Amino acid sequence: MKIPSDTEWGDLPKVMDLGCAYRHFFGKTLEEAYQMFADNALTYQEDLDYMPKLPFQYYVRAYIHYILSERTSGDSDAANCFIGLIETHLRDNPTWIAETWESVRRALTKISVQQEEFYDACPSIYGDFNIRIEKLLLKRSNAIDEF
Repeated sequence: MKIPSDTEWGDLPKVMDLGCAYRHFFGKTLEEAYQMFADNALTYQEDLDYMPKLPFQYYVRAYIHYILSERTSGDSDAANCFIGLIETHLRDNPTWIAETWESVRRALTKISVQQEEFYDACPSIYGDFNIRIEKLLLKRSNAIDEF
């Protein structure tokens, strides 16, 4: 995939949050976006919710790469927010993650089996990642015909 063009970002003045995502990510390579997530995933993950399809499909790869990396150790918010991002997109835009599904699934699997050990995400605060992820995988499995 190539870096999303200005046209692929859509009509910026209409949506304030899209404008913020654009200012943060426009023109960034995947490596630059990965570094942004590594520096502060909690800040930048929200931008993915406001991106149009092509920028989302491009930059979600950097977030996935961060989740799968060792640099995410102790970043409970990044793991929790990743689950939320996938929950939202499976509900609202399931085809947007279809081409990255195997990477998404690998990231979800890592999060589910390493909640406390790797992410330091206490279940009493974040809930049980494994249960949330099982529901996501079941939802994805039930909606397989949509992809």
